[in-house]
Amino acid sequence: MKRLLKIIILAAIYSTFCQASYAQSCPTDRSDYFCISPEMAPDSLITQTLFYTIPVTLISEFKVSLELDAKWESPYFGAGVSFYENRFRLMILGGTTRIKGMTPDAYAAIVCHELGHIIGGAPFQTIYAAEWSSSEGQADFFAASVCLPRYFKKLGVRDDEISKRVEQAGFEMITAFMTIEKGDIERFKKDETVVNETLVNNYPTLQCRYENFRDNSKKPSCWFKK
Repeated sequence: MKRLLKIIILAAIYSTFCQASYAQSCPTDRSDYFCISPEMAPDSLITQTLFYTIPVTLISEFKVSLELDAKWESPYFGAGVSFYENRFRLMILGGTTRIKGMTPDAYAAIVCHELGHIIGGAPFQTIYAAEWSSSEGQADFFAASVCLPRYFKKLGVRDDEISKRVEQAGFEMITAFMTIEKGDIERFKKDETVVNETLVNNYPTLQCRYENFRDNSKKPSCWFKK
């Protein structure tokens, strides 16, 4: 708990000192440009406190050694992990949590997905210098089958309710993404697509990504080839 509080405090201090550098005005002549500052989303379900505590809780739960580069003041959408100078870094921009439909559970799913790139295992990407990273489909599967269940259990969710909560989190994450990405999903509909080879360097479709959360008992055939 002391380590968790230390990370939260450091992250908050980092944000306080750096927000002037990262705070940017949204362009007034680009209505199609994604840019949502904290002031533009006063009713967001994800507060500044949750913005930090959710990733810190997950990082501590899985004991991942990385630098948390979380920028609450940033109005832009973005989250990702990188590996540089023998150290992992998790970057999260505040605007990510302010898109329409984003919930705390959906945000936890995003963080779990990013951690999945680091500790999710095979199949891995084959992009140069990213061979350490689990594929996008595997990152989703790790989020649905390992990370979110452990997170919800830590929150006190009953064992017989966890699968339902995981599906809900995945559905909320994907539907939130639909506000800024092309694609659609149908809830509880199984994606019957069977790929000829595993997708390792590309995102599956939104419907296929949701399949990981709808049924986290096995890797779905819409992105994984046995």
